[in-house]
Amino acid sequence: MENLLKAIKRADTVYICGNGGSAANAEHFSNDLFKKGIKAICLNSNVSLITMIANDYGYEHIFSKQLNLFASSRDLLITISCSGLSSNITGALVVAKLKSMSIYEFPIFKTYDEHTFKEYGLLENKHLELIHQVTSEL
Repeated sequence: MENLLKAIKRADTVYICGNGGSAANAEHFSNDLFKKGIKAICLNSNVSLITMIANDYGYEHIFSKQLNLFASSRDLLITISCSGLSSNITGALVVAKLKSMSIYEFPIFKTYDEHTFKEYGLLENKHLELIHQVTSEL
């Protein structure tokens, strides 16, 4: 958590993204950071932009295209994912590395098999706990 706090405080802009329940957590986190006076943008919030990118370039590019245009090396990318396997998340990480952004990846499942889906809610709850711990420390 200390590394995440430091990265948030150093960043010009914090970009956050996720899919499904993690997308809801990403929006929640960006709202909490806003309340603390931190410039945070949730990459999964602009539905018209996301659907345009998905339609014109492919769903796997919905986050990376935004980062490529908006982000700089002084920014932070936070990914919230349970599996870490989604191509739109991995694509965002590639762009963030190319732009020399700071990166923080929320914890993911250590293994991924047919039983894992039962535990999504538990991991999403852990993610939300981390969000609340971080924002209470800011």
